[in-house]
Amino acid sequence: MEKTNTLERLIRKELAAGRKKQQVLAELSRKHDREEVLYILNNIPDEGRRKRYLWFNRLLCLLLFIITAKKLYDMAILQLTAVAVHQFSPLLLLDLIVPMINFYVLSKLIRFHRQGYQFMVVLGVLALVRPENRISPDLWFYLAIIGLSFFLLKQFFPKK
Repeated sequence: MEKTNTLERLIRKELAAGRKKQQVLAELSRKHDREEVLYILNNIPDEGRRKRYLWFNRLLCLLLFIITAKKLYDMAILQLTAVAVHQFSPLLLLDLIVPMINFYVLSKLIRFHRQGYQFMVVLGVLALVRPENRISPDLWFYLAIIGLSFFLLKQFFPKK
């Protein structure tokens, strides 16, 4: 993991210096595993696209953080109520899975990784399966998250 992070930082530094992805691939594949370099290059957008859509990405991160904070708050209220009426069950802690996944995806979105946008489109659609997420304002948050994720995915990683 540390090797990948070091290599990713090196690739980002090269791209920030204005080098094209093909140049970075040609140079770094001599020193590092070509498949790993290619994987990282395919999963991060060009520097120009990152700067152009930075505010859209920040808005998406903010929406995801708001949804996650709301889930954590609702879960805390439920846990405290269960403890107050002596009905606490460790199974209630399973509600932590969704915020944990959201924080993982948020870390991917902050670093502009392709996986983050792909996950958010899928997770946003899956979130609408649950009835409590189809109530306003959550419905609008999820629709905005799905739309922004899909838009940014297409802008950052266009099919050629």
